[in-house]
Amino acid sequence: MLVFKALHILSMFGAVTLLLGEALAYGVAIRRRDIGALAGIRRVTGRRPILGAALLLAGVVFGLMTAWTGTFDLLDGWLIAAYVLVVAMFAFNALPWVQQLPRLGDAAVEVEAGTRDAEQLTAEMESSRAGILVAANVVLFAAIILDMVLKPF
Repeated sequence: MLVFKALHILSMFGAVTLLLGEALAYGVAIRRRDIGALAGIRRVTGRRPILGAALLLAGVVFGLMTAWTGTFDLLDGWLIAAYVLVVAMFAFNALPWVQQLPRLGDAAVEVEAGTRDAEQLTAEMESSRAGILVAANVVLFAAIILDMVLKPF
């Protein structure tokens, strides 16, 4: 059980670092209307956050294995809250508004390549809700972390 708990914690730490780091970087670049930074973030992170998502899924599996092999009841209130929060996080990040962030990154790469108009992208960045989307992700991750640590239910 202890090895699963350690792997759960390490996986989740890596997932939060990578996934929130990417979201925060997108949010800052979009807020600043910095096309060069946005393109750079997109080039560095790639099409999908594969490593962050893989760590998140591994963390969920290791968390379930920890609960299953340990003394935890899989139906404890704090674990049910965690299940709901994780599903909410996946559902939220699948929304078209959230998926707009990497698409803006793609557009920034196109602007740098000269195949897209910079003014149009700047207008799209201004109309995006990047700050709210990033803040919502931070709140979801924080709620999961607090639920795991405090076990309030």
